[in-house]
Amino acid sequence: MTSIKPRPGCMTILVGRKASFTGEVLVGHNEDAPGRFTMQTHLVHKRRRHAGTMMKFEPNLAEVELGQTRTSLFWNEAKTFSKDYSDSAFCDLYVNGNGVVICSNNCADSREDKPELLNGGIGYGLRRLVAERARTAKDALEIACDLVDKYGYASSGRSYAFSDKDEIYVMQIVHGKHYAIQRVPDDEVAVIPNHYTIKEPIKKARGYEELITYATERGWYKPDEGSFDFSRVYQAPESYGHTKNTYRHVKAFEILLEMDLSGLLETEWQSLPFSIKPANKVSVETLKEILRAHNEHSTSHFDKPISICNIDTLESTIVRVRFNPDRILIYKAQGRPCYTPYIPWYFGITSIPKGYEYVSAEKALFEHFKTKPEDMNCMENAWYRAMEIATACEILGPEKSALVHEKIRTFEEDLERKLKPLDSQIDLRLRNEPNVARAMMESVLIMGTEDVLKFTQATRKALNVFYGEALSSIKRGDKFSVKISKSPINFDDIDISKSLCGPSYACFDKWSVGTEIRIYEENCELDFMPGEWLNDATPCFTDLYIMLVDKNGKQYAGCVKIQVEE
Repeated sequence: MTSIKPRPGCMTILVGRKASFTGEVLVGHNEDAPGRFTMQTHLVHKRRRHAGTMMKFEPNLAEVELGQTRTSLFWNEAKTFSKDYSDSAFCDLYVNGNGVVICSNNCADSREDKPELLNGGIGYGLRRLVAERARTAKDALEIACDLVDKYGYASSGRSYAFSDKDEIYVMQIVHGKHYAIQRVPDDEVAVIPNHYTIKEPIKKARGYEELITYATERGWYKPDEGSFDFSRVYQAPESYGHTKNTYRHVKAFEILLEMDLSGLLETEWQSLPFSIKPANKVSVETLKEILRAHNEHSTSHFDKPISICNIDTLESTIVRVRFNPDRILIYKAQGRPCYTPYIPWYFGITSIPKGYEYVSAEKALFEHFKTKPEDMNCMENAWYRAMEIATACEILGPEKSALVHEKIRTFEEDLERKLKPLDSQIDLRLRNEPNVARAMMESVLIMGTEDVLKFTQATRKALNVFYGEALSSIKRGDKFSVKISKSPINFDDIDISKSLCGPSYACFDKWSVGTEIRIYEENCELDFMPGEWLNDATPCFTDLYIMLVDKNGKQYAGCVKIQVEE
């Protein structure tokens, strides 16, 4: 029996409240997934249902009972079109009305090849049901264990983090019905890339004895050869210690410990513990630094080993988990966080600003596994604007990237100065004037979203991004043409053989190569080969990016929107 195969991605940092600069549990998470995606933000309201209401999330997995009560939810939705639904099944971060945060990471392949599954097992339904029901992090863990015990897990390996204002639990699941559990100590920080990180599970936790017994029966573990290490025993040998995971793991620890650990990559990365005591209290700024981290001396998202902030990063979120759920602060950076500011969202807001949600929450819940190709059409919203800036910076190189990074630093410092007094006032008003407090929360979000729109517009201008017009739609295997009008670029200097066109989610070596340029009075037409990116492109109205290179090697960044046909 085969598992659902989510493509690898995501990075999570879990900070115990005593290790936190604010004294609050902190959760940092990059949502990573390759291919054409878009991100939405939803507020899901409380709801009562009829007893016995059932739902099938992925069409090929088990039908599960939803439960009679759904608490309110703040939902980061990663939306894509895929025929087997696997790419929609393993994304999304939730914060619920009880103050519980749920996020997850792919953990590469486990070595399980004989999973026990009921009706195909459970996948996305696990996070949804935990988010809807959980009262605390411990309660979330119990709900998740119940679901896995009953249905079995449909993917090869996954790590879930359940956090509340007091504590954090990590559950790392193997294909089928086995899992390991560990709690993040209050004064420590756990880092989870895309491999198992639990070495010694809680011995009294659910599932522990079954882990030992099963591994012994399969010959993966021999008790007389040493202590039980879950990560080594249950990770598939070919995915254990993959460089792309160990690099990001070590990089995060370097920032937290404020020391050079690069030698561990080649020698002793296995010695990395599940969690560590950081050199200093961890702040929101520390988490930003980690989630924006690249390889040394590079700003590129295409580098290998893959960096924490990389080509597949769709969105970045940092959550300050507070005593009053309404005051939970959720910092969100659209797209790749190194090229877009984090702005604060309070859980207690009552509406989503224009440009962050294009399908209502209830419709999104219903259609998450019913996505049509046209649902992936490019539109003028916050997420696509952020990806445009990120791709332009990738084209233009380190000098322009440094300019944007400095603009972001100034922007966030100014926004934090505005937020601090307002946050204190909101705290006071929530006790006696909750409606006034909510209005203030809304004003903070409006301020942030309006400011980031101005930031994006100014950054586009500073980067001199030009815009093209598609002369036709594209079909797989076909050449295509783009027209550029009234550009400050001297078209006579363009080296068409070095010019490229492609989507934000693909590396340059998969983009279409220019073949011909036709120059008229104030415009030009460019012809491009199909490019490898087109082989599995979603048939929809797509945003593509243009790299023009002149004879002196100078690069220019542009954007064109074009219809991709089936």
